[in-house]
Amino acid sequence: MSDLENWGEDDEDDSNYVLPAEIENGHLTSNTEGDSADSSDDENPSPTNTGEFDTDLPTAHKYLGKLNSVSGYTLYDDGEVVDLLAVYTTTMVFPGFTLPLVINSYEESIMQNFTDQKSIFVLLCANSTFDGIYNYGVTMQIYESEMRNYFVNIKAKGRQRCKLVPGREIKNLSERLKQVTVRVIAESPISSPLCDTQMLTLKQRRRFTSSKFSDILQDYKYRRYHFTQYPFPFWVYDKYEISYYVKLIHEGMADYHGEYIPKDPLQLSYWFVQNYQLSHDERLHILKLNSTLERLRLEYKFLKLERTINCNNCGILLTDPSKVFAMSKDGIQSNYVNPGGHVYETVTVISAKNFLLDGNPSRQFSWFPGYAWTVMHCKICSNHLGWKFTSDVLRPKAFYGLAKNSFKVIIHKKPSSDHDHDHDLWRCERNTFTNDYIHL
Repeated sequence: MSDLENWGEDDEDDSNYVLPAEIENGHLTSNTEGDSADSSDDENPSPTNTGEFDTDLPTAHKYLGKLNSVSGYTLYDDGEVVDLLAVYTTTMVFPGFTLPLVINSYEESIMQNFTDQKSIFVLLCANSTFDGIYNYGVTMQIYESEMRNYFVNIKAKGRQRCKLVPGREIKNLSERLKQVTVRVIAESPISSPLCDTQMLTLKQRRRFTSSKFSDILQDYKYRRYHFTQYPFPFWVYDKYEISYYVKLIHEGMADYHGEYIPKDPLQLSYWFVQNYQLSHDERLHILKLNSTLERLRLEYKFLKLERTINCNNCGILLTDPSKVFAMSKDGIQSNYVNPGGHVYETVTVISAKNFLLDGNPSRQFSWFPGYAWTVMHCKICSNHLGWKFTSDVLRPKAFYGLAKNSFKVIIHKKPSSDHDHDHDLWRCERNTFTNDYIHL
């Protein structure tokens, strides 16, 4: 079998060469006899000597081969209106995350006309009813590309959130390529709710906020002095500290391999959407929120809901969020592309049920080097669910990659109403802290 790093570069003399059109949904659709069944066709040795899988490998998307670097880094001014090429896909990418693409020569000629100068485009996804384009998207910077056999392999990184400008025409250039006009969305700065209401002398002498909530708790006696001018209890203002929600989300995601969870509030607000199992509507709603604090507050509410992962077609249970784990440095949920150009947002889970395997394991174009994949179908409705990945030498020996568009997240517990909480808040008496007073 051809070396995966040089996939697509071998000529027809290679008896094992497979045209991109003959591969669908990440697996061979023809000529599989004696090819995908034999696991010995993998020429790539174990990525590590210890048997531990190198989680840096999936983020590099080595299955696309060696690509050429594209120079340039484009950031637009907040509120700037620009005409850009848009790529419409079934997946969603937030700033800081990678989108791999495989496009044909016709699409490449269109993209070249738009991206030659700045190598940037807009990623758009479907609306909540899947019958049109959502008004919000993300600008994507192309940082690597290479043409092989009339197909172009691309890696792009999410940069800035943007919104379609109302009233501007959306021109269809191909099935998934559009020309759109967008306005770049500003990221609202966030500060402590007490920051602009304190006397300067008090702020200088008594610390009241920090980027770490643990530091706030350590100096909480001093922080309480700043509350004396307010009619509400102190915990109300804690809930508007951005570090408070960073702490809560880290605690709630403790089982999600904490070494991958960013501490920066902005990065965390994007990381959560890419990794926690949210419904399509929930993710769309988060994409349009204008501040990090808004996103983190809503994400914490989502984190408290009980969820299961079910077949998108028949609804049978597949697994639950406690079974997800990270096989990539990007986290639990990453984007991968097959040779036919279809992008799959894939969630890795350690166990699943109510599925059947179709075909024999193959390492052709594997998204996880060293692992062989086998196609998964729902045992009830035969809906394509994703892939089972197996290895004889790596740990874990088996896991599952579920395609995001093949399952749905079902919420079994609705969030509690804030009405009673707000009512109690307004009944609270003014707090005083004279017993804590310490002379300056």
